[in-house]
Amino acid sequence: MSVQEAIHVHLEGYTAFFKHPLTITGTQVTLPLPPYSTLLGLVGACAGREVTYEETRIGFEFRSAWIGPEIERTDRLVMEKSGKLKPHTGGQGILKRYVHFKTSLDLYLTNTALADAFENPVSTPYVGRSQDIHWITKTSKVKLEKRTSGNLGPTMLPAMKAKIPSMIVRCPEWFHNNTLGRTRIVGPVGYYQAISPSISSRIQAQTEELYHPSDSENSEDVIYIHQWLR
Repeated sequence: MSVQEAIHVHLEGYTAFFKHPLTITGTQVTLPLPPYSTLLGLVGACAGREVTYEETRIGFEFRSAWIGPEIERTDRLVMEKSGKLKPHTGGQGILKRYVHFKTSLDLYLTNTALADAFENPVSTPYVGRSQDIHWITKTSKVKLEKRTSGNLGPTMLPAMKAKIPSMIVRCPEWFHNNTLGRTRIVGPVGYYQAISPSISSRIQAQTEELYHPSDSENSEDVIYIHQWLR
């Protein structure tokens, strides 16, 4: 039986938004779950530095009460002939997007040294945009027992399993942001099965990299610990 230590962090918030890579203009739609790149960014924000995929593996469950429309007022800019930006003569604009409401995130990290990042966060933790602030309500050490099957909650799987109800999404694994003055470099991009965050029950699944956390309420509950693409 394979057992390893990890940390379990529970966060709660009012809203969350994960930009769909295929929507550039018009009404913005959210991905059903946070991509792994977003979760790495969350860990890095709390640690106060860039945390790379090489430092920890990640497992998570994300839930929201519902997804609904949100209207946001935006500042519009135009460029002068001189190359400088100035406010648009038409004034501000209106942007409509669909966001998650009443959210919670259970985050599992195999690098237990990162516990201090959540017990003493350097930056405000947010899940998605800078206004999607979340509160850290629990940080604890757990043991992960490897399983071949179990009851899975809302998470993102890289393997295509026919009997798991989900949405197929395409997302980057991570971004490199270690060169000052340069745009971020996109890491590997993969296809994932995103299980709906609104389901109240768990789904029986059989796949690789499933683990039972020692603090789970049910002995059959499992989480997926992500194996990073290279």
